[in-house]
Amino acid sequence: MTILLAYDGKPSSERALDYAIKHAVNFSEPLYILTVVSKDQMDPEDPDVAVREYMESAQREAAQQGATVHTIIEVGKPDETVIQVAGLYKCDTIIVGRSGRSSLDRIFLGSVSNYVVKNADCTVIVVSGE
Repeated sequence: MTILLAYDGKPSSERALDYAIKHAVNFSEPLYILTVVSKDQMDPEDPDVAVREYMESAQREAAQQGATVHTIIEVGKPDETVIQVAGLYKCDTIIVGRSGRSSLDRIFLGSVSNYVVKNADCTVIVVSGE
């Protein structure tokens, strides 16, 4: 079994990180931490310092708590990329955070967690950021 965490380093995804680490440790499953950036944000071969820092911090935290952890930085649309990476790594569970945005915000801005729930071929756990 394999777990994929969609992670962006923001406070709303920190609770999802904590949950994913506990889940991975409790079930002795490998944890893949994925962040997705836009093409104009950065080159995935040479990550932006801020992205590199929050990914290294997440990896360090997971490893310190006993998880077998891997980090992945991809370029693309976050919602579609999460689904693609989950398929690539044959993930059984996807964990995503949910921001505190209102329903109206999600209608106009979209929601990665909503997209993943509707399109994933595996279990999706949505962790509230509040």
